[in-house]
Amino acid sequence: MDRARGFKFALPLAVVVAVSSLMMLNGQYEEVPMENRVLITIGATVIAFIVSFILFGLKDKSND
Repeated sequence: MDRARGFKFALPLAVVVAVSSLMMLNGQYEEVPMENRVLITIGATVIAFIVSFILFGLKDKSND
């Protein structure tokens, strides 16, 4: 597992997920309380970070 590669892709992706989810929740779902919107955003960000860290951190198979 290549941790540097995993972090290189996972961090920007997590930021994009956090910003876009907050924008979407604030714009379209105003009836949801703010604390719940923040919790939804945190959950989505953590899940996106973990999944992308694992998938982007895997080493490529070489065809030797």
